[in-house]
Amino acid sequence: MQSEASVTGDPRLRVADLMVGPEYEEARPGSRAEAIDLRRRRRVHLGELLSLVFENRETLRAAAEEAVRADRVVDPVEVAAEVARFGALLPVAGGLAASLYPEIADAAELAGIAADLAGMAAAVRLEVGGEAALTEVLPSEVPTPAAYIRFTLTAAQIEAWLEGAPVRLSVSHPRCTAAAMLSDEQRAAVAADLRTEAGTA
Repeated sequence: MQSEASVTGDPRLRVADLMVGPEYEEARPGSRAEAIDLRRRRRVHLGELLSLVFENRETLRAAAEEAVRADRVVDPVEVAAEVARFGALLPVAGGLAASLYPEIADAAELAGIAADLAGMAAAVRLEVGGEAALTEVLPSEVPTPAAYIRFTLTAAQIEAWLEGAPVRLSVSHPRCTAAAMLSDEQRAAVAADLRTEAGTA
């Protein structure tokens, strides 16, 4: 589902963009299917322990709707707080945003990895055509199963990405060392965000 703001080019996430309560319950089957497919095309596996999802306005809107539903939030003030929390993770001009997740089902092992997640996020490297982007790990005010990263790209890196340059993700940390090249599908999915920065259609 595309919100009015996404159609008009407003990059912010607003309370009016979210479906909540009965409206969301009715639309959820189709909305979740779209969100899952969107995230699938933006998910990059880093070894067996980690995966990284490049976030955009639509992935974060969908995540906010699920968070509001899971916590049974109905108060407008609390809904606004959730929107602000997810909106703070939006990519900024000239960059990309991503969530880093541990891919572990065992609760005990997950707890150990979660304690090191911020350190592993800081060790993530994004390279476009062999040139590394600047990486920033965002602080989290509440407990979360993910670490949040922003990548700052130069104009040359954005142009290279749009022209089909190879894109490589890697992590080098005592708990996890892995690397992956983005597939054509993954590169194209994220390029849709970068086209806005480059001013192309």
